[in-house]
Amino acid sequence: MIHLDQLIATLMQVVIENAGAETGALILLEEDQLTVVAQCSGNRPCDLEKLTIAECTTIPVSVIHSVERTQDTLVFDDAVNESSFLTDPYIQHHQTQSLLCMPILQQRQLIGILYLENNLSTGVFTSDRLQVLKLLMAQAAISLENARLYERLANYAKTLERKLEEQTQALQQEIIDRERTEDALRQSEANYRNLLQTANSVIIRYDPQGRIHYINDYGVKLLGYEEHQILGRTLFETIIPDIEISGRDVKPMVHDLLRNPQAYPQGEGENLCRDGRRVWMAWSNQAIFNDQGEVVEILSVGNDTTQRRQAEEALQRSEAKFRNIFANSQVGIYRTRIGDGLILDANQRFADLFGFDSPQEMIGIEHTTGYWVNLSDRQQGIEVMKRDGEVRSYEAQMRKRDGTVFWGLFSSYLNAGDDYIEGVLADISDRKQAEVALQASEAELRALFSAIPDPLCIINAEGRLLCTIKGTSSYGEECTGKTLHQLFAKEQADEFLDYIQQSVRTQQVLTVEYSDWIAGREIWFSARIAPIRHEQVIWLARDITPQKQAEAASILEERNRMAREIHDTLAQSFTGILAQVGAAKQVLTDDVEATGAHLDLIKELARTGLTEARRSVVALRPQLLEEGSLQSALHRLIAQIRTAAMDTTLHYEIEGAVYSLPTEVESNLLRMGQEALTNAIKHANADEIRVQLVYDRDRFCLRVKDNGRGFGVGSIPSSEGFGLLGMSERAERIGAQLTIRSQPGQGTEIIVTVIRE
Repeated sequence: MIHLDQLIATLMQVVIENAGAETGALILLEEDQLTVVAQCSGNRPCDLEKLTIAECTTIPVSVIHSVERTQDTLVFDDAVNESSFLTDPYIQHHQTQSLLCMPILQQRQLIGILYLENNLSTGVFTSDRLQVLKLLMAQAAISLENARLYERLANYAKTLERKLEEQTQALQQEIIDRERTEDALRQSEANYRNLLQTANSVIIRYDPQGRIHYINDYGVKLLGYEEHQILGRTLFETIIPDIEISGRDVKPMVHDLLRNPQAYPQGEGENLCRDGRRVWMAWSNQAIFNDQGEVVEILSVGNDTTQRRQAEEALQRSEAKFRNIFANSQVGIYRTRIGDGLILDANQRFADLFGFDSPQEMIGIEHTTGYWVNLSDRQQGIEVMKRDGEVRSYEAQMRKRDGTVFWGLFSSYLNAGDDYIEGVLADISDRKQAEVALQASEAELRALFSAIPDPLCIINAEGRLLCTIKGTSSYGEECTGKTLHQLFAKEQADEFLDYIQQSVRTQQVLTVEYSDWIAGREIWFSARIAPIRHEQVIWLARDITPQKQAEAASILEERNRMAREIHDTLAQSFTGILAQVGAAKQVLTDDVEATGAHLDLIKELARTGLTEARRSVVALRPQLLEEGSLQSALHRLIAQIRTAAMDTTLHYEIEGAVYSLPTEVESNLLRMGQEALTNAIKHANADEIRVQLVYDRDRFCLRVKDNGRGFGVGSIPSSEGFGLLGMSERAERIGAQLTIRSQPGQGTEIIVTVIRE
């Protein structure tokens, strides 16, 4: 069963596609009120939020009410000039052109209204489209009513199911409660019987002679005995050691317990396991009397306190260790009163920092308030502690007993309830002096680096820009703190990170070349990457674009020269040889057989040379054209771009019978297509690009169209339109016509047309 929302969305998509509409809305009658249930535009998903007619800003309210009243279909070829609706604010504001508003009827009853418009063209909703829409709406009315019925039935069924489930759960819970009550009654007696066996305490019963009559399962497992190995034997033969590890002899105390159990209601001591282990047990003892008031048995319940005893011993060791650390720490440790700064506790290092021989000279006598160079620093630190509960790495100047000033680094926390501050203090005077020296050194280095004309920055081994002494638009001072992956594309960032990590790992200076797109131009840099301390590198980049351009121009010129040279010399020579051989075969008559053989050999050699010459000429074509024609080269280029730009959808179409164009023409067409694709991805931010090759009999056409941000064709500065200028020059070189169509926000279309002679 199709959900009502799914049906509405599908219906609107079909209607817009078949009617030629730009936007549309579906209004349904719900609870005797017209409600907008869908607003659709182009290929975007429909907005299914429900709105009243008054709340919706994407429809002309007067048109909707007119159709609601008359139940007639309204079709306007130019709605903005329609006399009946000259005062409609929506139509006049949006300058609506083609408009259609159709009632949706079910058994002659109005159930909804379909509204469509197209502001791009007039006369869109023709009579043929109107007939199609009427058929669609007739079927849609049935489907909508059925979907509504199904939805109401589904909601009713869910309500019944929920009520039935609630009643079933209540009945099941009542049954469960009764069963639990019965089980509890049945288990009560068993639980009491098993209490002794399942208790997590050792339960043991013995007579006044110490002979054991009963021990529970927990006691058997804890002490490591089988039941038959301990029953009938005395305490002294089993669990009472001759002497404790501490050296205490507990046997006299146990004998006294057997004679007078009321005197020992509680006790704790070591007990012996069968394998020789010692466990600490806390015992509760209870005497059992006969009718004559005589003690016949003693019941003892013991809990294993071994872990607690071990924890207590560990705590004692820890306290001793802490006291040792406190006394011998090379960092001053203190506790002072909040109000007046009276020293409540301090270690030796704290006393040394202020010039005292021992902590005893300060504790309870001295007040730290007198040792702050600026008492406001102390007050500020207290305010921070009152707000955050602690202060970390707080720097302040302090004064020793003899007046000597030093820099102290505090980390403290505030215990306002007990009125004290507790923390640590370290002397950082040497570090502060080093910082001053370092700042002076850094200032000198910055002055030195600022004199260097090339961009320079510092990057760590993780690829984070730590400092920019002189930057470019790609990594200026505003980029400090960002990573390479935030500044560059992933592939280039990965490459840069490899260079940095290689330099850090080998501690060698690297020289690499790379390009970057700046202001719409490809700029080439030669970078020197030098390792420095803390796994960081200095990245010094020099602009070598003029050299690279000159190099590329030189290579291209040389390739063209070689191609012309081969074509004009070697190929022409071989062609001449073939011509001469043909002529020779016609005039030579002596020894025809030998002459023919020699001439055939000459002809074969000449053909081989000609083949090699042609191969050399082809090898000088662009790399993508080496293994095929223009359409296959563009196919490979688009495949490469799809892999690199996964967020962009690329379409590639070929119309007509494919034929070859001259080599120079195909080479320049390939470069213009490549430039158009690059502009669409890098500058237009397009998410959809369509490339089309049209092979007509008398002309060839290359189209590259994107849905990017577009631009004003006549408003681009020459400094930013280098790529378009290059395309224009290439088109002129091969005698092609270049057409560029673009408007801001409406994408760009580049068309290159070549007339076949």
